Amino acid sequence: MMDRQSFSALKQFEDLPASAYVKRPVVQALFGGISDEEVRRRTMDGRIPKPTKLGSRNNIWQVGQLREALARLQAGAA
Repeated sequence: MMDRQSFSALKQFEDLPASAYVKRPVVQALFGGISDEEVRRRTMDGRIPKPTKLGSRNNIWQVGQLREALARLQAGAA
C-alpha cells in the first residue's frame, strides 16, 4: 500500500531532481504495480538499480538511476 508521501513522490516523479530518493511503493508503481518479490527479482537481474540501504529494513532508490532503467525498458520495447 502506498503512503501519502510515496503517492506524492510518484505524482511529482518527473519534477524530482536526479539526486532525490524514493521508497519501494514508488518503484513498484513506476514499473507497473509490481510486487515486492518482483522488485527483488528485477533488482537481482539488473533491470532495476540496486537500492541504497537505510537501516536494516528500509531501501531507497535514486531517481536518476530509476529514470535510466525506465528509459532502457522503453528503448527495449520499441
